[in-house]
Amino acid sequence: FSQLDSDYKILEVGLGTNNPEIVSSMGLNGKPGASLRAFRDTFSKAYVFGADVDEKILFKEDRIDTFFVDQNDLSSFNNITKAIKGEFDLIIDDGLHYQLSNLNTLIFALSNLSNNGYLVIEDIGIWTIETWKIVEKILPKNFQSTIVSMTVNNFVFIVKKIDSSQ
Repeated sequence: FSQLDSDYKILEVGLGTNNPEIVSSMGLNGKPGASLRAFRDTFSKAYVFGADVDEKILFKEDRIDTFFVDQNDLSSFNNITKAIKGEFDLIIDDGLHYQLSNLNTLIFALSNLSNNGYLVIEDIGIWTIETWKIVEKILPKNFQSTIVSMTVNNFVFIVKKIDSSQ
């Protein structure tokens, strides 16, 4: 994280809706966008972006901008690429936590990570771990990945884009 206090671009997919009608809601007491504000406040030079399917929680503040993205629709990620020039240094998927949605975020990240940038997919259930073992094997050669066990049933998938110029 020491690199994050430079001119760093962070994207978090899944802002934490508190609308109980929307899948993956945090509940009525949730604070949408709290993690974006924490990144901004912790890393004084980072620019932070967020994406969520709940348009009612999208916002813009100093060094934070958010966009509509439906993780189940890969084309909706174009809302980000149309507005943001350049690549992201860190992409965090904390959205729907379904294989399809996670895989769509991965596909987006493969084309939108900077050299030495990272993708972190949170909350991968053990029942989907075989999918991620296959993904590890078929990633392009300029990406490294690892599966990290958080608990017996919960994992994180981390991908790093290798700087091919070095």
